[in-house]
Amino acid sequence: MKKIKSYTSIWSVEKVIYAINDFQLPFPVTFSQMAWFVVSLFVVILFGELPPFNMIDGAFLKYFGIPVAFTWFVSQKTFDGKKPFRFLKSCVSFLLRPKVTYAGKAIKLKHEKFNPVITAVRSVMYVPD
Repeated sequence: MKKIKSYTSIWSVEKVIYAINDFQLPFPVTFSQMAWFVVSLFVVILFGELPPFNMIDGAFLKYFGIPVAFTWFVSQKTFDGKKPFRFLKSCVSFLLRPKVTYAGKAIKLKHEKFNPVITAVRSVMYVPD
């Protein structure tokens, strides 16, 4: 049985579409999958004349196959237990945030020279000589 840290994961159930009007879908589709499909389709339409998209001759593969494959990959793959969009967001935030911090706040070094190669570590155990 899975341990639950908060009730948020219980109540945040993703909505699933099984049919559109009277047309039954062959498999259930979530709203996030629909959003990824539409976004990837717009990207293919906008950048269709640029390489590598202009090298694809078949319209079915270009405008249906690539968005479906991308949507399937994004909805299935997880990096560090996160969805790809959240993983990319955390990578970008890591690259943009200041690396020298004290208590989570950026340190502004005015006159000191900072050498990122040297790492100073404070020891918890003190062993006298």
